[in-house]
Amino acid sequence: MYKLVFLTNLTTLALAAAASVDGGNGFDGRWALDKKAGNSATTPMLDDLRQNIKAKGSNISVDSTFTEPTNGMAPLLYLGIMVTNVQLNSSGSETINQVGPFVQTLRTTIDGNKMDTEWVAKYTSGEEVKGHWTRTLSDDGRRMKLEIKQSSATGPTGTATLNFVKK
Repeated sequence: MYKLVFLTNLTTLALAAAASVDGGNGFDGRWALDKKAGNSATTPMLDDLRQNIKAKGSNISVDSTFTEPTNGMAPLLYLGIMVTNVQLNSSGSETINQVGPFVQTLRTTIDGNKMDTEWVAKYTSGEEVKGHWTRTLSDDGRRMKLEIKQSSATGPTGTATLNFVKK
C-alpha cells in the first residue's frame, strides 16, 4: 500500500517537473512551417519560416528565421512575424517591440491550447497597422496553426493561415 502511494506521488512529481522545464507552455519548442499542410495567404507565402518559442514565466520569446523575400520587401501582413525576435507577455500586459520603422505594441493571452495576440504598429509618420495572431495547438501538441489578420487605414486587409509542425 505504501509503495503504491509512494510511486503515485513520485510519478506526479516527475510530471510536474517535466511541465516546469518547458515553462508549462505547450507552445514552447522549435516549429517549422509545414508546406504540405494547406497554408493560405492574401500575399505571397513566407519561405522556410521557422519559429523557436521559449516561455519563462509569463514572458514569451519568439525567435524567427526565414528566407528573405527576393525583392527585400516584407508584406505588412507579416509585420512582427518576419523579425528575428518578438517579446510577448502571456499575462495580457503590454509589450513593445521595434519592427523596422514601426513601434509594435502587443497584448497576448493564453487560454489552454490557444494563444491570442492583439497588436498595433505605428509607423514614424503616424500611420497605424493593426493585427491579430491566433496560435492554436493540436490536441497532441505536435502541430500549431497560426492565423494572421492585418489591416490599415490606407492599405488592403490581409489574412494568412500558416501551419507548423514541432521539430
